[in-house]
Amino acid sequence: MVEYRFTLMDAYVDVQGLPTFIVVQEAIKDKFRELLLDLANHNLMAKIRRVQDKLVISIFPKPNLGKPRKIINLVLFLATIVTVGIASSALIFNVDPRLTAALFSGADLNVQVALIGASILGIVAIHELGHVIAVRHHKMDASLPYFVPAPPPIPIGTFGAVISLRSPPANRDQLFDLGFSGPLAGFMATICVGIFAILTAPIIAEQTASSLIAANLLSSSSWPHMPLFLELLGDLSLRTVPAGHVLVLTQVAFAAEVGALITFLNILPVWQLDGGHIARATFGNQGHKFTALVGFGVLFLAGYWGFALLLLVFMFISRRPLEGVEPLDDVSPLSKTRKALFALALGMLVLSFVIL
Repeated sequence: MVEYRFTLMDAYVDVQGLPTFIVVQEAIKDKFRELLLDLANHNLMAKIRRVQDKLVISIFPKPNLGKPRKIINLVLFLATIVTVGIASSALIFNVDPRLTAALFSGADLNVQVALIGASILGIVAIHELGHVIAVRHHKMDASLPYFVPAPPPIPIGTFGAVISLRSPPANRDQLFDLGFSGPLAGFMATICVGIFAILTAPIIAEQTASSLIAANLLSSSSWPHMPLFLELLGDLSLRTVPAGHVLVLTQVAFAAEVGALITFLNILPVWQLDGGHIARATFGNQGHKFTALVGFGVLFLAGYWGFALLLLVFMFISRRPLEGVEPLDDVSPLSKTRKALFALALGMLVLSFVIL
């Protein structure tokens, strides 16, 4: 099978007992992907590496991981619906009655709870849907999303969700798509929630707003203490505000800020976060390690000490603490289109950045 796709220079069994082939140097991305399809019919996999000036292919058995337990995905998802609902209720019903009267007079508060919960859960779900689409498109082996519920007092009711990759991506293009798809889908959903928050935000008299600010029930903020994209949306004049009145962003806008935070933290080029996959695919192994240092620097400077320390703990208890996900073909370069999309990833990072 290897000889059918490549021109062989040598073949042997290495010290680990793996069939190994040295092949002629050429453009191998498409050929290697076709070889993987050939091998999959025999429950085998392969990886290709550049060793000095040689291209070396190793063949190995596909790991037997067992069947995914979809019932766990369902139970966690239902639990997350409950915890997000509890958190959303607290965001509305634990508000000072004076603020509730000023902002939600005549409104059904249960509808507000549903809007907040649907916004938070929807952003997380669409983020994961982006990953699922990329996985299905490239026919990668991955689990369904595992939603992570967060009981009170966590104010949003969830720690997000994760997908478990059950086999390595074939090449850097697939690795890039895996990392990029989630933040892109989640960020688009976050923008939609931000627009909805502005279009449905209450408009109150300036005098009322001033009294609420004096009572420490309202406050104003701007970038970098709120996401830049939300501030830019406010500058678009999506709503007409009468003279002597102000528009007040409510908890639905908080859901948009949560979405921005999810995008920001995920797209940082650190370890095996989505941004780590993007950086690993774009810059290779050594470049990924350098960008990880930059990412940790951003986390510490922005005040996310707890998240940074948690990442460090997870990194150093893993089997490969400084390594990102390694594609089977780590020789072929990233496509030019995806290199251009890296700039879009940086743009999402800037637009969603916020200081604690």
